[in-house]
Amino acid sequence: MKQNMSLSVVMCTYNGASRHLAEQLDSIFSQTLLPAELIVQDDGSTDNTMDLLHDYAAKAPEGMEMRIFRNEKQMGINANFFSAMRRAKGDLIAVSDQDDIWMPTKLEEQVAAMADPHTMMCVCRSVPFSESGAEVRYDPRRPNCNLIRLFYASMMGHCQMLRRTLLDYIPSETEHPDIYRRTCYDVMTATAAAALDAICLIDRVLVRQRRYAEAATYVGVDAHRVRQADNALYMVWYGMCHWHKVKPWMRQHFAARLTFIEWVWRHEKAGKLDVRDGVTTNNPIYADALKLLHAECGTSPFSLLSLMRMYVKYRHVLFYTYEKDPIALLRALMHPFMQVYNYRYLVPQKIISTK
Repeated sequence: MKQNMSLSVVMCTYNGASRHLAEQLDSIFSQTLLPAELIVQDDGSTDNTMDLLHDYAAKAPEGMEMRIFRNEKQMGINANFFSAMRRAKGDLIAVSDQDDIWMPTKLEEQVAAMADPHTMMCVCRSVPFSESGAEVRYDPRRPNCNLIRLFYASMMGHCQMLRRTLLDYIPSETEHPDIYRRTCYDVMTATAAAALDAICLIDRVLVRQRRYAEAATYVGVDAHRVRQADNALYMVWYGMCHWHKVKPWMRQHFAARLTFIEWVWRHEKAGKLDVRDGVTTNNPIYADALKLLHAECGTSPFSLLSLMRMYVKYRHVLFYTYEKDPIALLRALMHPFMQVYNYRYLVPQKIISTK
């Protein structure tokens, strides 16, 4: 392994024994590069998940230690994953869900990509599949993982391999409870890495993401978000009609992200983080990200104009993948209103219909 970096895989489980857990464990055991340890932390399963885990621990491949932990009381997804990751001994941590399937070379390819010491996170691509009739949709275009883009999307945890020191950039739930209430662990890790301008992408599918309606992260396909002109017009119309109801909730959402990346900056400048040469928030994208988030949180017409200006400036990295002008410019100008449609789920149904 390059630079003698040790590797840990971290998995969190909950009632996974009957939901393909064995298949995922088999795919980890079959990696061309085995981790030094596999940490599995269970969040109070009531099925026979623990029995299955102990059976697998007894037959773990030579050279790989499988360490099993069980929470005394349920912690939830965010606290469980961060707790499990902080148990890891490896220099690198690969995150695993309990029901996916990894391609055999996933760990080997991601470790190779992490050889650059300035890279804090490597992400790969995943392709969704379903055996239960759940809706799936896959976009084959090359995505981007720029900080501006990641304010409106994220790189899913099962695609992430991170340097353990990245956890130093994540506040605890006590230090920043709002971000824990409003988002997920993988959004925090990806946002922190992007704030450092330290993410690399392997543009290959290395994970098969299993989709089924009972999965904690399952969301059905929204036909209005399919990329076509009539859907764009519908979303703009919806945004204009519901701006006054949705935007206050969006401001709270983005305020949490603003204070999150400001926390990273303050702790770095105070010398509380082990910052290496070249890995810092002292980069142009971070400064503009602050301006954008302040505009998202503003209430005046000038805030909207500032937001649109930032969208136009970053129009080639704002969307899932690169767009050419004039399409990119047009989409950037419409984006404030389209985002109202995308974030309508933040608003309680008693205030606005989410349909």
